[in-house]
Amino acid sequence: RLSKQEEEYPEGTMFDSNENKGETYKFVLGGGKVIQGMDKMVSSMKVGETSRLICRADYAYGKDGVRKVNGDVMVPPFATLCFDIELVGSSVDE
Repeated sequence: RLSKQEEEYPEGTMFDSNENKGETYKFVLGGGKVIQGMDKMVSSMKVGETSRLICRADYAYGKDGVRKVNGDVMVPPFATLCFDIELVGSSVDE
């Protein structure tokens, strides 16, 4: 990573958390609503399982990263991301 990015976004910086919001995140696998790495990981999980996903940029937000509406960088370009995931339910099981 560029040294400026390392200063502005130190390792371990949290950019989003459903746990802090007290809600679960629902999405359809393969529906394009989550990054590719998340789709691949969740598709292999069982309900009740927890996993840590370390996701290269090409399976996350790539060269563009993510910006807020005001233009502030939320996820820098080429960022490697780490997610702790717990699969709490699946419509396949219902």
